[in-house]
Amino acid sequence: MNELKAISQTDAELRVGNYMVLFGGKDLTGEFFTQKTHFDSNYTDLGVLYVDFEHGRDAEKAGNSSSNVLGIVNWKLAKVDEKGIFVERVLNRRAKYIEFLSHLIDAGIMGSSSEAIPGATRKKSGGEIIEWPLMRDTLTVTPLEPRMMTGNVLTAAKALAEIFPNSKSLALATGAMEKPESGIKTIEALATLSDVEDYLRDAGKSRTEAKALLSRVKSLGRRDADEGAMQQIAEALKRRSVPQST
Repeated sequence: MNELKAISQTDAELRVGNYMVLFGGKDLTGEFFTQKTHFDSNYTDLGVLYVDFEHGRDAEKAGNSSSNVLGIVNWKLAKVDEKGIFVERVLNRRAKYIEFLSHLIDAGIMGSSSEAIPGATRKKSGGEIIEWPLMRDTLTVTPLEPRMMTGNVLTAAKALAEIFPNSKSLALATGAMEKPESGIKTIEALATLSDVEDYLRDAGKSRTEAKALLSRVKSLGRRDADEGAMQQIAEALKRRSVPQST
C-alpha cells in the first residue's frame, strides 16, 4: 500500500513522502502508468509542483479551493524505480487544514493523486497512459488508484465532515445525511406517542409548533395516553399541516 508517511517535521514544515505515481495496476477508471509514460512538463522543469486538497474541488461550496495550497512537491528529489516515482512533499504547517490533515497522515489514511495539464494527456485504447505532463499533486482520502492508500476511509471521512459540515458527499459517505422518513406518511397513521414524536421530527414542523405539541404530548404520558387524547393531538396536527420551507 502507498499511504502518505511523515518523514520529518519542524514548527513550520511537515515533510511527507510516498509514490506519487505507481506503475502497473489499473485505477478505478481502467487507466494505468508504465515506466514509458512521459511526465515531464514546465512545472517539473522548475522542480516544483504545488500540493492542494482534493484537487481544489468544492462542488458543495464547503470552503475548499484550488488556491488552498498546502505545500510543494520537491521534484528535484523524485526517485524512479520499478514500482513508480517516489517524492517528498514539504507541507506548510501554517496552511489551513494541515494540523488536522497531519492526524490523518499519522493514522495512515491519507493518500495522494497527481494532476496533469488539462488537454495535454494521451492514452491508448487499452488504458495505458502515454503522456501525463504533471501540473499538481493533491492530498485525498479517495484516490482513483486503490494502491495509493490504506486504512479506514470512513474514519477519515467522518473527521473531514467536521471541517466541511456542508459537504453532501461526505455526509452521504458517513451516513450523516438527513434522517430517513420514519414511514409514517399521514397523521391518521399515528398510533402511539412515539409515532407523534417521530412524525414531528420528520415532518418539518416549525420549532415553536413542535415544542408546543411535544409539550402537550409529554404531559399526557408516553404510554398511558387514552385514545381520545391521541385523537385530539392528531386533529391539532392536521389543522397545523402547512408546508414548511427548507
